[in-house]
Amino acid sequence: MRMKKSFVSSRFSRRLCASDNTSMSLLSCSVCNPFRALSRAAAKSAASRLRNLGLKPIAENWAARATVCERCPLRVIHKGVSYCGKPFLKQIERDIAMEGCGCPTREKAQAPEEHCPVDPRHRPALHTGTHCTCKWCTQAN
Repeated sequence: MRMKKSFVSSRFSRRLCASDNTSMSLLSCSVCNPFRALSRAAAKSAASRLRNLGLKPIAENWAARATVCERCPLRVIHKGVSYCGKPFLKQIERDIAMEGCGCPTREKAQAPEEHCPVDPRHRPALHTGTHCTCKWCTQAN
C-alpha cells in the first residue's frame, strides 16, 4: 500500500505525517479529535462571554432550562460552579450521554442553540432537523 506523505507545520515544529487514506483531512484523524473538542469548547466559551456582554441573544426560557439541569443526576458542582458532568478540561474525551458534556449548566442553558445531551429517560437525545427529544425541548412542548 502506498503512503501519501505531507508536511504538517505547527507553531513549534515540522513533522512528517503519513496516511494511507489520501482523502482524509487533517481534522478527521483520531489524534485531532481532542483539538476539535477544545476548539468547540473555546468557541462556546467566547459565545458565553459575548452573551454576558449583551452582544448575543439569550434563550427566553433559560431559567426553566437551568432548573432542569440543576435536578439532573449528571450535574457536578466544581469550585462553586454547576456543570453538566465533570468540567470539560477535567475529561476531554467522553460519552456525552453517559457523562455529560462538561459545560457550565447556567451558560449552556442561556445559549439558544444548545440542547441537553439526554432525553427525559436519560438516554442519548436525538436531534433531527426540527424535532428534538432532549429534556429541554420535551419540557417546552
